Amino acid sequence: MSYHCPVCRKISPDPMDLARHFLGQNDSKHKDWLKTKGLSYGQIVILQVTEFGNKGYETLAEIFEKEAKVGD
Repeated sequence: MSYHCPVCRKISPDPMDLARHFLGQNDSKHKDWLKTKGLSYGQIVILQVTEFGNKGYETLAEIFEKEAKVGD
């Protein structure tokens, strides 16, 4: 199973890897996509640096698990 970035179509082997990619992108297209999900880039970054256990990545990974699967 692989996952694709809904903005730039980068393929990642798992949703956590895709979340790391997504937070590494600091452009308006990725930020705008987050807004469509009711999130902001700033909120996710704050979760990642202030909460224990990769909360920012996990938040994104949950979305990608549901919406970004490609293949079996």
